[in-house]
Amino acid sequence: MAGLALAGCAAASPGPAADPFAAPASLAAPGQCLDTLGVTTAPAGHVCLPPGVTLTEVYGAERTLLVLGPSADGPTVLDYLVATLPGLGWTVTAASDTAVRFEAGEWQGSFALGDGTWGLTVRAE
Repeated sequence: MAGLALAGCAAASPGPAADPFAAPASLAAPGQCLDTLGVTTAPAGHVCLPPGVTLTEVYGAERTLLVLGPSADGPTVLDYLVATLPGLGWTVTAASDTAVRFEAGEWQGSFALGDGTWGLTVRAE
């Protein structure tokens, strides 16, 4: 008869979650991070847009950001985000010709291009 003995078996307790933005950001293309424009409701240095885009609205609340712009800039913003998000600490979770979703730790973001406008949201749970 074979016996099975388990000694010292305890589940390891998870440590604190790693900060996805601990490493310095690395832009793959020239751009401007929104914190340099005074936006303080998203991870500093990790939410950036291409140079020269027009922002028609910027809304910020605690750990929430919404940026809107004219649809003419939308394809440029989308291409820029897809190219630069990984270097800024984000993981792209979905992408299409008109939208991208991304996340890092407790933060989630999305960009969508619509009729007449584009929108970027970034928030933490």
